[in-house]
Amino acid sequence: MNKVFSFHFSLKTGKMNLNGVSSYRKGVTGMKPFLAFLITFIVFLSVAYIGYDLLDELSTEDRPELQLTLEPNFEAESEFLAPDEEEEENTDENESNEVFRSSEGDLHEWIGQEEEKLVDDLGDPDRVDVTPYGYDWHVYQFEDRYKQFGISEEGVVTAFTNSEAVQLKDMGINEEYETVSDIYSFDSEQTVTQGLSSYTFTLTETELRSRPLVQIEDGVWAQLYFDTFTNQLSSVRYLNDEVLLTHRPYSLQYTGELPEKEQLTGEEKEEWDESQARQIFDLSNKIRERHELDLLSWHSEAAETAYYHSKDMFDNEYFSHTSPNHGELKDRLESDDVSYRMAAENIAARYVDGIAAVEGWLNSEGHRVNLLSEDLTHLGAGVYEDYYTQNFITPR
Repeated sequence: MNKVFSFHFSLKTGKMNLNGVSSYRKGVTGMKPFLAFLITFIVFLSVAYIGYDLLDELSTEDRPELQLTLEPNFEAESEFLAPDEEEEENTDENESNEVFRSSEGDLHEWIGQEEEKLVDDLGDPDRVDVTPYGYDWHVYQFEDRYKQFGISEEGVVTAFTNSEAVQLKDMGINEEYETVSDIYSFDSEQTVTQGLSSYTFTLTETELRSRPLVQIEDGVWAQLYFDTFTNQLSSVRYLNDEVLLTHRPYSLQYTGELPEKEQLTGEEKEEWDESQARQIFDLSNKIRERHELDLLSWHSEAAETAYYHSKDMFDNEYFSHTSPNHGELKDRLESDDVSYRMAAENIAARYVDGIAAVEGWLNSEGHRVNLLSEDLTHLGAGVYEDYYTQNFITPR
């Protein structure tokens, strides 16, 4: 007589109940243990598969992730000392840019190239500047084409220019903001993905107007520095993923590990401070040249005053033109026996480097007045760690 076979498996207890197992005919009752084992095994495989599938879904979608957020913090101030209260308004007009085309190719195409190829094509750099970011700047100061290439063991990892004659992808220095924004999408969020790690930069409205971040191609990014007073492209910095994550120039939310910049000491730290001061001087003059202004001359004594003010701010953890130990700009210049008829000072802190500090000054009205002044003739720049000072003077 046939009987109905039924089973019940409890997910909670992990137990199986077998009911009514019998043979279809006499003499085969010995099959009962085998059937019980076979059914148990089949159900076990089914439950294991379902459990694994649920576990896999949980591990990839529902598990909590550690997310960290980093916020950049930049500061800048300016001061002007003049023989009288009057200030002449600086007005200038820029002609539309005609992009220079040369055999050197677009600047971003150098990212990933070997140092040997760079030297073969462009020659030896005018100087090499150390950085704490895993690369050294190779600075080329051609008459009409100022370029910087950051080179690490991997080759060229970043490149910068603020020269109209340098060939860029789909744009040129002095290009209008609206024109460039039609070419590249200026998004408030940009994400770098490396394996299982994810890094999302969030840009404020101010950052989208002054220095949007765009992806040029896989693994190559561009920071586009705009002059917000003219709404024209002022300079471009190309970076690979690693350099962008090491710089961290925008608010960052991430999962995974972050590359860290090197803590420079001794001679390397001194080289960093000096090289950033030189870059600030070079970039300031390139901006003045673009605005058809006389170039500034280097002033060593003013540079020394600037350096010690940057160091004083860092050491004593303040940010101001007024030193608690050495007074105002006027006091500091006189203490260092710097003779002047007119003087002005720009300061900045916590920027990635001198490039970012100069572009920040350009977009601040008070700093811009100093940077583009027709009356100031000399500049001394001083950097200590991530504190930056420009001392402009007109000697007596």
